[in-house]
Amino acid sequence: MHNLPTVSIITPSFNHAKYIDATIRSVLDQNYPRLQYIVMDGGSTDGTADILRRYEVHIAAGNARDPNDGPRPGESDLSFTWTSERDRGQADAINKGFARATGDIIGWLNSDDCYKPGSLIAAAQYLRDHPDIALVYGDAEFITADGSYLCPCANTEPFSRHRLRHYSDYIVQPAAFFRRSAFESVGGLDASLNFAMDYDLWLKLADRYQFAYVPQVWAQYRWLGENKSAAGGWPRIEEVRQVARRHGIRRLPAYFRLEAVNLHLTEAKRAWTTNKAAAASHVAKAVAQAITSPRAWWSLCQSHTRRIIRTGRILRSI
Repeated sequence: MHNLPTVSIITPSFNHAKYIDATIRSVLDQNYPRLQYIVMDGGSTDGTADILRRYEVHIAAGNARDPNDGPRPGESDLSFTWTSERDRGQADAINKGFARATGDIIGWLNSDDCYKPGSLIAAAQYLRDHPDIALVYGDAEFITADGSYLCPCANTEPFSRHRLRHYSDYIVQPAAFFRRSAFESVGGLDASLNFAMDYDLWLKLADRYQFAYVPQVWAQYRWLGENKSAAGGWPRIEEVRQVARRHGIRRLPAYFRLEAVNLHLTEAKRAWTTNKAAAASHVAKAVAQAITSPRAWWSLCQSHTRRIIRTGRILRSI
């Protein structure tokens, strides 16, 4: 435990007072011996600052893990800081947080997600023992708004640069940890991106560094139905297309293409009773999206893809 590197975790936050307490506790309850935790709040007006201030006071009093606990002097080398000010969005807040980070290993945890116990130690030990690896990621699970287990994140798979580029963003962001030096070398996150900033980061890092996958559940992704990956629609698909082209990927990756097919079919269903011509057009576009991508067709034949589709149905039923 004493030879573990310092880990810096950033939490971007905006009006998530309902969930941020659980997020913070999931970080602090890791009992990681060298932890720098930075919360970058975007000027919340829902009481988030009061929660952050409460943690700041109690941790400063003696590294208490929970404001309801008494102080525990000398428990570990724990640093907890926060700021609340307007920013230019999630990626901007994360970049500002990482600019303050001093840890050798970094990661970010959104203010409605959580870490599973032991995830920081497992990730840090792996990166300590494998100096050739710049990013390590694990599995994740979906939880409901109240924190109940929902289902596994089925899209995660072992690392392949080819599949990352041409099939899917299969790295679940809260379960990923990486070296600060690597993050800085690629210029951090692109703050102009809203939906695909993590995918863009993985692609930039994968061009230069080695990744590793550990088949352990390291994070919980809170499913609220309004998450960017769920509600992004066509703007999300177009941003992924833009990011792909930026990295020399001429076609939309296969799994995103299947999402586009589903979006066309959904719009066709909505339009059927009022505008059959528009509905037919969407069906034709869906077919074109599918048949022009052998990778998409091949993906549909794989059991892994069918598990992802079943997971999507579960999430949409919530």
